[in-house]
Amino acid sequence: MLAAILGAVGFRLLGTRTGFGREFDIEAVLSGFFFNDKERSASNAFLVAISSTSFVVIGGLLVAMSLVQRRLDLALAAALTLGGSFVTTELLKKTLPARANVPDFLAHSYPSGHSTVALALGLSFILLSPRRVRTAAVVGATICAAAMGASLVLNAWHFPSDVGGGFCVATAWAAAAAQLVRRPAERGVPGILLAAAAVVVVAAALGAIHLRPGLSFDVHAHGRLFDAALGIVLVAAACCAAYAYAIAARSAAATRS
Repeated sequence: MLAAILGAVGFRLLGTRTGFGREFDIEAVLSGFFFNDKERSASNAFLVAISSTSFVVIGGLLVAMSLVQRRLDLALAAALTLGGSFVTTELLKKTLPARANVPDFLAHSYPSGHSTVALALGLSFILLSPRRVRTAAVVGATICAAAMGASLVLNAWHFPSDVGGGFCVATAWAAAAAQLVRRPAERGVPGILLAAAAVVVVAAALGAIHLRPGLSFDVHAHGRLFDAALGIVLVAAACCAAYAYAIAARSAAATRS
Protein backbone atom coordinates (compact mmCIF):
# COMPACT_ATOMS: atom_id res chain seq x y z
CA MET A 1 0.00 0.00 0.00
CA LEU A 2 2.82 2.39 0.86
CA ALA A 3 4.47 1.78 -2.50
CA ALA A 4 1.21 2.61 -4.27
CA ILE A 5 0.79 5.83 -2.29
CA LEU A 6 4.36 6.84 -3.10
CA GLY A 7 3.66 6.00 -6.73
CA ALA A 8 0.65 8.32 -6.80
CA VAL A 9 2.77 11.12 -5.34
CA GLY A 10 5.57 10.34 -7.76
CA PHE A 11 3.38 10.51 -10.88
CA ARG A 12 2.00 13.85 -9.76
CA LEU A 13 5.46 15.27 -9.19
CA LEU A 14 6.74 13.80 -12.45
CA GLY A 15 3.97 15.41 -14.47
CA THR A 16 4.05 18.81 -12.80
CA ARG A 17 7.53 19.35 -11.37
CA THR A 18 9.87 18.00 -14.04
CA GLY A 19 10.49 19.34 -17.52
CA PHE A 20 10.65 15.86 -19.02
CA GLY A 21 7.36 14.82 -17.42
CA ARG A 22 5.52 17.94 -18.54
CA GLU A 23 6.76 17.64 -22.11
CA PHE A 24 6.04 13.92 -22.25
CA ASP A 25 2.46 14.44 -21.05
CA ILE A 26 1.74 17.16 -23.58
CA GLU A 27 3.28 15.29 -26.50
CA ALA A 28 1.39 12.10 -25.63
CA VAL A 29 -2.06 13.70 -25.91
CA LEU A 30 -1.47 15.52 -29.20
CA SER A 31 -3.40 12.91 -31.22
CA GLY A 32 -6.62 13.73 -29.38
CA PHE A 33 -6.32 17.40 -30.27
CA PHE A 34 -6.61 16.55 -33.98
CA PHE A 35 -10.04 14.87 -33.72
CA ASN A 36 -12.91 16.77 -35.29
CA ASP A 37 -16.06 17.52 -33.29
CA LYS A 38 -17.94 14.47 -34.56
CA GLU A 39 -15.09 12.08 -33.80
CA ARG A 40 -14.54 13.59 -30.36
CA SER A 41 -18.24 13.39 -29.48
CA ALA A 42 -18.45 9.74 -30.53
CA SER A 43 -15.27 8.66 -28.77
CA ASN A 44 -16.26 10.49 -25.58
CA ALA A 45 -19.66 8.79 -25.53
CA PHE A 46 -17.97 5.44 -26.13
CA LEU A 47 -15.58 5.86 -23.19
CA VAL A 48 -18.32 7.05 -20.85
CA ALA A 49 -20.51 4.07 -21.76
CA ILE A 50 -17.71 1.59 -21.22
CA SER A 51 -16.51 2.99 -17.89
CA SER A 52 -19.85 3.74 -16.24
CA THR A 53 -21.51 0.49 -17.32
CA SER A 54 -18.50 -1.58 -16.26
CA PHE A 55 -18.43 0.08 -12.84
CA VAL A 56 -22.12 -0.58 -12.16
CA VAL A 57 -22.58 -3.98 -13.83
CA ILE A 58 -19.26 -5.72 -13.21
CA GLY A 59 -18.63 -4.06 -9.86
CA GLY A 60 -22.12 -4.94 -8.70
CA LEU A 61 -21.67 -8.51 -9.92
CA LEU A 62 -18.42 -8.98 -7.96
CA VAL A 63 -19.97 -7.70 -4.74
CA ALA A 64 -23.21 -9.64 -5.25
CA MET A 65 -21.46 -12.94 -5.94
CA SER A 66 -19.39 -12.56 -2.79
CA LEU A 67 -22.58 -12.06 -0.79
CA VAL A 68 -24.22 -15.06 -2.45
CA GLN A 69 -21.22 -17.15 -1.43
CA ARG A 70 -21.58 -15.80 2.12
CA ARG A 71 -18.21 -14.09 1.96
CA LEU A 72 -18.99 -10.76 3.56
CA ASP A 73 -15.28 -10.02 3.90
CA LEU A 74 -14.74 -10.32 0.13
CA ALA A 75 -17.84 -8.24 -0.60
CA LEU A 76 -16.65 -5.49 1.75
CA ALA A 77 -13.15 -5.57 0.29
CA ALA A 78 -14.45 -5.22 -3.27
CA ALA A 79 -16.89 -2.46 -2.32
CA LEU A 80 -14.19 -0.58 -0.40
CA THR A 81 -11.74 -0.88 -3.29
CA LEU A 82 -14.25 0.44 -5.80
CA GLY A 83 -15.87 3.11 -3.67
CA GLY A 84 -12.78 4.31 -1.83
CA SER A 85 -10.64 4.66 -4.93
CA PHE A 86 -13.37 6.50 -6.85
CA VAL A 87 -14.05 8.96 -4.03
CA THR A 88 -10.33 9.56 -3.55
CA THR A 89 -9.75 10.47 -7.19
CA GLU A 90 -12.65 12.91 -7.15
CA LEU A 91 -11.38 14.56 -3.97
CA LEU A 92 -7.86 14.86 -5.33
CA LYS A 93 -9.13 16.47 -8.52
CA LYS A 94 -10.95 19.10 -6.50
CA THR A 95 -8.18 19.79 -3.99
CA LEU A 96 -4.93 19.59 -5.94
CA PRO A 97 -3.70 22.84 -7.54
CA ALA A 98 -4.49 23.25 -11.21
CA ARG A 99 -1.78 22.41 -13.72
CA ALA A 100 -0.35 25.45 -15.42
CA ASN A 101 0.01 25.99 -19.18
CA VAL A 102 -2.44 23.23 -20.20
CA PRO A 103 -5.97 23.36 -21.65
CA ASP A 104 -8.64 24.10 -19.05
CA PHE A 105 -10.21 20.63 -19.28
CA LEU A 106 -6.84 19.09 -18.34
CA ALA A 107 -5.97 21.49 -15.53
CA HIS A 108 -7.71 19.39 -12.86
CA SER A 109 -7.34 15.96 -14.47
CA TYR A 110 -5.10 14.29 -11.88
CA PRO A 111 -5.65 11.48 -11.13
CA SER A 112 -7.73 9.83 -13.84
CA GLY A 113 -11.03 8.59 -12.44
CA HIS A 114 -11.71 6.28 -15.38
CA SER A 115 -8.30 4.65 -15.01
CA THR A 116 -8.87 4.30 -11.29
CA VAL A 117 -12.20 2.57 -11.81
CA ALA A 118 -10.82 0.28 -14.53
CA LEU A 119 -7.97 -1.00 -12.36
CA ALA A 120 -10.11 -1.11 -9.22
CA LEU A 121 -12.46 -3.48 -11.06
CA GLY A 122 -9.51 -5.57 -12.22
CA LEU A 123 -7.93 -5.79 -8.77
CA SER A 124 -11.27 -6.71 -7.21
CA PHE A 125 -11.61 -9.47 -9.79
CA ILE A 126 -8.13 -10.72 -8.93
CA LEU A 127 -9.02 -10.77 -5.22
CA LEU A 128 -12.20 -12.73 -5.88
CA SER A 129 -10.46 -15.25 -8.16
CA PRO A 130 -9.34 -18.63 -6.77
CA ARG A 131 -5.64 -19.38 -6.91
CA ARG A 132 -5.95 -21.72 -9.89
CA VAL A 133 -7.22 -18.94 -12.19
CA ARG A 134 -5.49 -15.95 -10.62
CA THR A 135 -2.83 -15.70 -13.33
CA ALA A 136 -5.54 -15.43 -15.98
CA ALA A 137 -7.29 -12.83 -13.82
CA VAL A 138 -4.08 -10.79 -13.67
CA VAL A 139 -3.74 -10.88 -17.46
CA GLY A 140 -7.37 -9.89 -17.98
CA ALA A 141 -7.22 -7.08 -15.44
CA THR A 142 -4.02 -5.73 -17.00
CA ILE A 143 -5.48 -5.71 -20.50
CA CYS A 144 -8.71 -3.98 -19.48
CA ALA A 145 -7.03 -1.31 -17.36
CA ALA A 146 -4.29 -0.64 -19.92
CA ALA A 147 -6.81 -0.39 -22.76
CA MET A 148 -8.84 2.18 -20.83
CA GLY A 149 -5.74 4.17 -19.85
CA ALA A 150 -4.34 4.25 -23.37
CA SER A 151 -7.74 5.25 -24.79
CA LEU A 152 -7.94 8.17 -22.38
CA VAL A 153 -4.56 9.45 -23.53
CA LEU A 154 -5.47 8.92 -27.20
CA ASN A 155 -8.64 10.98 -26.73
CA ALA A 156 -6.76 13.67 -24.78
CA TRP A 157 -8.97 13.10 -21.75
CA HIS A 158 -5.95 12.59 -19.51
CA PHE A 159 -2.19 12.85 -19.45
CA PRO A 160 -0.17 9.63 -19.00
CA SER A 161 0.76 10.78 -15.49
CA ASP A 162 -2.96 11.07 -14.67
CA VAL A 163 -3.45 7.44 -15.70
CA GLY A 164 -0.47 6.24 -13.67
CA GLY A 165 -1.72 8.16 -10.65
CA GLY A 166 -5.16 6.61 -11.00
CA PHE A 167 -3.66 3.12 -11.14
CA CYS A 168 -1.72 3.81 -7.94
CA VAL A 169 -4.79 5.13 -6.11
CA ALA A 170 -6.73 1.97 -7.02
CA THR A 171 -3.84 -0.24 -5.93
CA ALA A 172 -3.49 1.53 -2.58
CA TRP A 173 -7.18 1.06 -1.79
CA ALA A 174 -7.14 -2.57 -2.98
CA ALA A 175 -4.14 -3.31 -0.74
CA ALA A 176 -5.86 -1.72 2.24
CA ALA A 177 -9.16 -3.48 1.56
CA ALA A 178 -7.43 -6.87 1.21
CA GLN A 179 -6.64 -6.72 4.92
CA LEU A 180 -10.32 -7.42 5.57
CA VAL A 181 -10.18 -10.81 3.85
CA ARG A 182 -9.89 -13.77 6.20
CA ARG A 183 -9.03 -16.45 3.65
CA PRO A 184 -8.63 -16.78 -0.13
CA ALA A 185 -11.65 -17.10 -2.40
CA GLU A 186 -12.67 -20.71 -2.88
CA ARG A 187 -14.99 -20.11 -5.83
CA GLY A 188 -14.77 -17.52 -8.53
CA VAL A 189 -17.51 -15.65 -10.35
CA PRO A 190 -19.24 -18.09 -12.75
CA GLY A 191 -18.06 -17.61 -16.31
CA ILE A 192 -21.59 -17.33 -17.66
CA LEU A 193 -22.29 -14.36 -15.40
CA LEU A 194 -19.05 -12.67 -16.41
CA ALA A 195 -19.96 -13.23 -20.05
CA ALA A 196 -23.41 -11.75 -19.48
CA ALA A 197 -21.87 -8.71 -17.78
CA ALA A 198 -19.47 -8.28 -20.69
CA VAL A 199 -22.39 -8.43 -23.13
CA VAL A 200 -24.17 -5.66 -21.23
CA VAL A 201 -21.05 -3.48 -21.32
CA VAL A 202 -20.56 -4.10 -25.05
CA ALA A 203 -24.24 -3.36 -25.70
CA ALA A 204 -23.88 -0.04 -23.88
CA ALA A 205 -20.83 0.79 -26.00
CA LEU A 206 -22.65 -0.11 -29.21
CA GLY A 207 -25.59 2.00 -28.10
CA ALA A 208 -23.25 4.93 -27.55
CA ILE A 209 -21.82 4.49 -31.04
CA HIS A 210 -25.34 4.39 -32.50
CA LEU A 211 -26.35 7.57 -30.67
CA ARG A 212 -23.09 9.33 -31.47
CA PRO A 213 -22.07 8.08 -34.94
CA GLY A 214 -18.62 8.83 -36.19
CA LEU A 215 -16.41 6.62 -34.06
CA SER A 216 -14.65 5.22 -37.13
CA PHE A 217 -11.69 7.44 -37.85
CA ASP A 218 -8.03 7.21 -38.73
CA VAL A 219 -5.60 7.59 -35.85
CA HIS A 220 -2.36 9.37 -36.60
CA ALA A 221 -0.03 8.86 -33.68
CA HIS A 222 1.57 12.11 -32.61
CA GLY A 223 4.36 12.72 -30.17
CA ARG A 224 4.77 10.20 -27.39
CA LEU A 225 1.51 8.29 -27.79
CA PHE A 226 3.16 4.89 -28.37
CA ASP A 227 5.63 5.40 -25.54
CA ALA A 228 2.80 6.44 -23.23
CA ALA A 229 0.72 3.39 -24.18
CA LEU A 230 3.64 1.07 -23.50
CA GLY A 231 4.28 2.72 -20.14
CA ILE A 232 0.60 2.41 -19.22
CA VAL A 233 0.66 -1.32 -19.99
CA LEU A 234 3.77 -1.81 -17.86
CA VAL A 235 2.36 0.13 -14.90
CA ALA A 236 -0.96 -1.75 -15.06
CA ALA A 237 0.88 -5.08 -15.25
CA ALA A 238 3.13 -4.17 -12.32
CA CYS A 239 0.16 -3.14 -10.15
CA CYS A 240 -1.82 -6.30 -10.95
CA ALA A 241 1.14 -8.65 -10.53
CA ALA A 242 2.29 -7.07 -7.27
CA TYR A 243 -1.24 -7.21 -5.88
CA ALA A 244 -1.65 -10.86 -6.83
CA TYR A 245 1.71 -11.67 -5.23
CA ALA A 246 0.72 -9.83 -2.05
CA ILE A 247 -2.55 -11.76 -1.85
CA ALA A 248 -0.74 -15.07 -2.35
CA ALA A 249 1.87 -14.21 0.29
CA ARG A 250 -0.79 -13.16 2.79
CA SER A 251 -2.78 -16.34 2.15
CA ALA A 252 0.35 -18.47 2.67
CA ALA A 253 1.12 -16.69 5.91
CA ALA A 254 -2.45 -17.18 7.14
CA THR A 255 -2.28 -20.89 6.27
CA ARG A 256 0.96 -21.36 8.21
CA SER A 257 -0.46 -19.63 11.28
